[in-house]
Order: sequence, then C-alpha cells, then structure tokens
Amino acid sequence: MPQPRVIHLVHLALGLLWVSACHPSANAQDSLKVIDNPGGGQVVYGAVDQSTPQKAMAAVLRYVHTHFGDAPVVSKVFESHDGQTFGAFFTVTAKSQDDARIAGLVIISLSRGTNPAAAIIYDKSSRFATTEPVLLRALIDAWRTASTAAPSSDTLRSGAVPPLTSTRFPDGSGSVSLPAGWRIPFSSHGAAKIVGPRGETVLLSNSVGPIYDPNSPQVQARLRYANPNKRPMLCPNSDALHTYLCLLNLGGAKPSFQLKNSRSIPAQRRAVQAVLIDADLDLHDGRGVMSCELGLAITAVGPLGDRTLGINGTCAPQSSAAEEQPMLKAIYDSYSINGQVVAQEFAGDERRSRQAGENARIQANNAHAAEDARSASFQAHMDNIDRFSKSFQNYQLDQTELQDSEQNARGAVPNSLADALIKANPERFQTVPTQNFLKGADF
Repeated sequence: MPQPRVIHLVHLALGLLWVSACHPSANAQDSLKVIDNPGGGQVVYGAVDQSTPQKAMAAVLRYVHTHFGDAPVVSKVFESHDGQTFGAFFTVTAKSQDDARIAGLVIISLSRGTNPAAAIIYDKSSRFATTEPVLLRALIDAWRTASTAAPSSDTLRSGAVPPLTSTRFPDGSGSVSLPAGWRIPFSSHGAAKIVGPRGETVLLSNSVGPIYDPNSPQVQARLRYANPNKRPMLCPNSDALHTYLCLLNLGGAKPSFQLKNSRSIPAQRRAVQAVLIDADLDLHDGRGVMSCELGLAITAVGPLGDRTLGINGTCAPQSSAAEEQPMLKAIYDSYSINGQVVAQEFAGDERRSRQAGENARIQANNAHAAEDARSASFQAHMDNIDRFSKSFQNYQLDQTELQDSEQNARGAVPNSLADALIKANPERFQTVPTQNFLKGADF
C-alpha cells in the first residue's frame, strides 16, 4: 500500500476537532458528521462520548469495525509527547462493500474540559494516498464553517481588540499598530518599547548589553580603568533567565518576581540559549504586579568578555492580563521593521565608531571591536527580527514550524500534532529551526 500523505494543513483539521469537542453530544453517534468526497473516500468527525483518549480510540476503531463489518488492522500508532494527540493508520477489508480494501487514518484530540474528539478519513487502499489531501481539506473546510457558524463561549467572552492605528517609531526604524492612549517612549535600530495607559508594555526586539561577568579575569583587569561614573553591567555568566533576574536586581528597589512557567525555545544566530517565560513581576514602580510573557535569549561571550540579552514580549496588569491578551497579541503581530532606516542607523554607528577611534589609541582598539560586533549584530538583527518575532508567536500559540519533505510544504502546526507527525514519519516531517525560517514562507 502506498504510504499515506498527511499534508501540512493537518493542524487546521485538528482545529476542527477542538471546535467539535466544545459541543459534545450525549450520544456519540449523533455527534458524528460524515462528509462524502465526490472523488472517493469519506470524512467522519465529531465528539466522542468517552472519558479518556484510549477509550475514545477504542470506540472509534469499533465504529470502523461496525461500519465495514471487519476488524481494522492498525499499522502505525503515534502519540504526542504531551499526550494531547493520538493517531493510528489502519487497513480493513470492507465486508459490506464486496471485500474492498480500505485504508485510513484515525486521530484523537484532547481539549481541556471536554471529552476527546475524533476524526476518521478513509478511502480504498489503492487511491488513499491520492485522495487523502482532498479528504483533509474537506475536514478543514468543515472546521471553517463550524467556527464561523458557532463560535465558542470562550471566544465570546474574550477581550475585544479596540481599533488600532498604524504608528511609526519615533526614529522611523519600524512601525506598529496601536490603540488610543498608547505611546512609544523608545525606539532604535528596529527595536521599540511600547507602553499603554494602564502600564502595559510591549517589547519588540529589545536588547540589553554589554553585560560582563565580574568573575572573568579579563573583565576584572579592565574594570580597574572603568569610568566610576559609568559602571558596566555586571552579571555572572549564566542562562537567559538568570541573567534577566540579575539585571532586574541591578537597580535600587529589589523587584518581586514569581516564575509561573518556563520552557526552552530555539536559540537564533548569535544567541546560544533562549527561554520563554510566564511570570508575575512587580518592579515597585507604581504599576503593581504585572503578568508577563517574555522571550529571553542570551548571546555567547564576545571577544571582550561581553554578552547581550534579547527581550521580546508583553506585560499587563495582573488583574486585566487575560482580558488584554488579544489586544497585546494584535499589537505584537502588527510589528514591522524599516530595513532602510535600520541600515542607515547602523551605518551612522560605524561612522561615529571610526571617528571615536581616531581620537585615542585605546579607544581605537575598543571601537574596532565594537564596530565588528555592531556589524555582526546588524546582519543578525536584520535576519532575526522577523524570525524571532515569528518564533515568539509560535511559542505563544504552542505551535511548531513543520517541514513536509514529500509535499515540499511547510507551516506552523500545533506542537502536539508536530510531535505526533514526526514520530509517525520522521523521514517525511521535520521541525524547521528558527534560523532556517524563510521569508515569504514561514514569516
């Protein structure tokens, strides 16, 4: 039998499963819907009145057995690492259809607070590899219809996004769409800090540095000649999260920080380690406790013993964070960079660096290293801003960028489905590292 093809749009089909799961029926049979494909094959989907994914899988396979009059033979079974998605390829002899050989795919999906939901796609074994993409697209279209006709109560309760106005950064290096009352107090080289009327903050491609390790003999030697009125930032070499916590404590009042969740994310280019965190933070600046979602990335130690911490993300008052999340995401997603202005700013940095280098020999040495660092940073900055933004969005949405080598297609899919597909067919499906994101394809 030809190897079935699970196209890159499968994640939308799972979206359908979640929509269906939000409206479970007391009778599983009544909740199932059937789509006939004119070119052959069928799609069956809906909620399953079972309490566990294992029972749901057994119930669906019993449905296949009853429907075709013979027990299905399961060939490949997959389960995501988080236990949220289960699947199985099967073949069966259709006794009710003159012993026709049938091939198909069963997927069980979990959605918090609901029973498992299921989808089955199948056709004659001889053509399943050809009709499977069409069957999946029919499933996707059904999801679109369901999501338009019957939005979930969670959607209706979510905070509405107010009207947004496209706003240029003060330095012209980028733009973002903002609600009334929001402002951009800082922007430079495509990075920006954006604040709202209630203390909300959106950080776009921000970086903090240079950061030096006070335990480094190289750094200790240079500290003897440091300007006492302009002390460098000193934090021991560590991962991104602990470096961020060190920087928070460099100020006067010690902030309150409570980490709620953290997970590693792919490091990009100059970064050697990155993490996505959810945390409650009180800087004792009058804004109160803020709920923050931040992407943190730390670079390798440079020639001068320095590192840089990259920060992207959003913060909102703890009391209104859930309500404001759709608006914060809309602002974050609207971010765009003006590459021409950024290039001009870096060119100006280089000119000033060269001029400063002519003033003194020791400054020339430092300026030369800084020029090299800025030049490398410019290249990485231009390439990474969009990539990091898309990576952060993916992790906000629990998605993975997935490559389908057979279809020569790629796109963002839920993490659970990506894990399942890679486990089921690692030669066909591969995760796309952030540094390999392609403009026009992935972002």
